[in-house]
Amino acid sequence: MSGSTLRTGKRAEPDAAARQDAHRLAALARDSAAAGIRRRCLVLRLSTLPAELRKPHHLRLAGEALDPLLSADRAQRFVLPNHDIATVWRGSAEALLDASRQAVAQVFADSAAAVADPGGLWRLLELPDASETLCEMVAHSLRDVTAPQDDGPKLPLDAAALAALEDALAQADVARFVRRRMVCSPATDGRFRLAWEVRSLAADAVCADLAPGRTAQAEPWLAARLARTLDRRLLALLADPRELHGAGPFGLDLNVTSMLGPEFLRFDAALPQALRGRVVVGLQPADLLADLPAFLFARDFARARGYRLLLRLPGCGLLPVLPIARLGLDLAELGWSPAAITLPADLLEAMAERLLLGGADTAEALLWGRAHGIALFAGRAVAPGAPAR
Repeated sequence: MSGSTLRTGKRAEPDAAARQDAHRLAALARDSAAAGIRRRCLVLRLSTLPAELRKPHHLRLAGEALDPLLSADRAQRFVLPNHDIATVWRGSAEALLDASRQAVAQVFADSAAAVADPGGLWRLLELPDASETLCEMVAHSLRDVTAPQDDGPKLPLDAAALAALEDALAQADVARFVRRRMVCSPATDGRFRLAWEVRSLAADAVCADLAPGRTAQAEPWLAARLARTLDRRLLALLADPRELHGAGPFGLDLNVTSMLGPEFLRFDAALPQALRGRVVVGLQPADLLADLPAFLFARDFARARGYRLLLRLPGCGLLPVLPIARLGLDLAELGWSPAAITLPADLLEAMAERLLLGGADTAEALLWGRAHGIALFAGRAVAPGAPAR
């Protein structure tokens, strides 16, 4: 059994544990969708209650009322930033579900008149069918809290601040900083399906938590060092067999230096056989241009180990001059901008199956990408089950 304990208090800035629970629950929903693993999820929507029923003792009692469900098979509890509580388990567990429902009803029995829709307190979801709905509820929980107050301007990282940050990272549980970006492809039913998700450590979140008063901005050499440090910590996290147990296809954005380091070798050794050939490594053009021999060596090693390679292009200007296929790369990510409409149609047609359109945040981007046969999309307008046009 895992998941956080119930937290109470004023509804203001979501604490780190609540944010971590939210991201973990969304990841579980996406993993369920990718692997087709059936689970059930009960969401107790305490955020829908009037303020007088969201006092700390109400939240504590409601959480305790759900305790019977924690006896279900592989049960996990997640307390979200808006105080909604989600419990996920395998199997039916009807008796435990009924016991929890009765206990929650007892908590609010004396205040039934103040509960606008008692039935609305409960949301029982069947995964993976309702994975998209659950992800939307998680996103809503993160939006439904007051943003933290701005503490004033923050300073960029300098050498001393970065050294302190690296020391803190060495001891920190970095799982709470992991962010996942969905990459989807259009399916025959006109909707998106999940192709893989890109895992990364959020530099801004790392700095906000471990280097208060600093931003992730830095001089180029310091920024490169921070990127390598984050790569190493992410690879170390993923080398834990428990982290990838039951995981679906995923991607990592890495520096070439990170791919040639011992952390990548340990990650590679820990990678389950079921994921061989299903991990996409994203590389930067700067690495290719700065040290071509090192880039080609890393490419050959990665391809020999079964990784798919993607070159992340910041805009559309480099696409005509970088021969993706001749470089031995599988894919290229093109960042959407209106300038993309100037790209030659024959080039797009030839590369469509190798292109990922990033920054697909609008209908305009989707329409353009679909019109040119682009195979993969990522952005705010893209999610499993969302319309692909």
